[in-house]
Amino acid sequence: MHFRLTFAPSLAAVAAALATPAFAHHMGPSGVGAGGGMTVFAPATLDEGHGSAWLRLFFTQPDRRSDSLLEALAGEGVDAHNTRYDLNGAAGAAFGITHRLTVSAELPYLRHDSIRVAEAGDGVERLGSVAGIGDLSLLAKYRLTPGEAGGLAIIGGIKAPTGSTNKRDRFGDRLETEHQPGTGSWDPIFGASAGAKAGQVNVAASAVYQLAGRGAQHTRLGDRLQAGIALSHHFGPSEDEEHHHHVHEHEPHEHASSWDAFVELAGEWEGRQRIAGEVEQDSGGKWAWVAPGVSFNAASGWSASAAIAVPVWQRIRPSHTDNAYRVMISVGHGF
Repeated sequence: MHFRLTFAPSLAAVAAALATPAFAHHMGPSGVGAGGGMTVFAPATLDEGHGSAWLRLFFTQPDRRSDSLLEALAGEGVDAHNTRYDLNGAAGAAFGITHRLTVSAELPYLRHDSIRVAEAGDGVERLGSVAGIGDLSLLAKYRLTPGEAGGLAIIGGIKAPTGSTNKRDRFGDRLETEHQPGTGSWDPIFGASAGAKAGQVNVAASAVYQLAGRGAQHTRLGDRLQAGIALSHHFGPSEDEEHHHHVHEHEPHEHASSWDAFVELAGEWEGRQRIAGEVEQDSGGKWAWVAPGVSFNAASGWSASAAIAVPVWQRIRPSHTDNAYRVMISVGHGF
């Protein structure tokens, strides 16, 4: 059986996004998959002995806060900040242990550009930019149901503290943990995915929860939950059509190039963070977005996906700004 490369990132992009919460400069769960979107992933798994490798890039543009607004928030006791943009790239690989079990590893690279913070009475400080390797995520997806289309799958894994937590601002001071590439914590991850197929149309839904452990500088970033539903349409011959053709023609089972158009409606919740046991009341929040996109699957095994997420509703607490939009791109190859 031939597999689409997008099957694997449906597991591992979860790991990439889990490196940090979206409105605390770290991202929430995401996944590219057959029948899924860029943050909603399908239950499909790789065939036994097959694998894939990929690169992924998420560019998040936050709303801009003026210096006067940051100062006003600081006067109200809010530890508010702003960045010019946040970049989360990653390299990953996945492998099919069995037909139903796929494991993956993904290592992110993060950049928070032009961080500005304000303190009451001290005005706005420009801390500069920070970039570096983030936290490695290891995940496993187990498909509970037989068949190639739809079904149910469960996900489990852990985020390991491989990222740097000692980056410093342009004044030489150590940045707070939420601004660091790494968190310093071990975070368990668990979730589930479901899907259904009718002809060339796929529907997928998923939810992933991450339990925040105690990390660097006595900081425990908030737990996070990301869930959503995606609708996609496949353009090109289906697996069943190709299999029927090659059986009757006695030809090798080779696949033609194809592409998918999808749209997802998803959301993310992040709990409040704690520093030295004290709850940061102005941290955390929730937002929902709609993300149309396309995915191309080449006959050679290459695959590429792109989407743009636009917020439809946000309630993010004042220490972090709202999101304007997010651009998501991935490319990879199966083997």
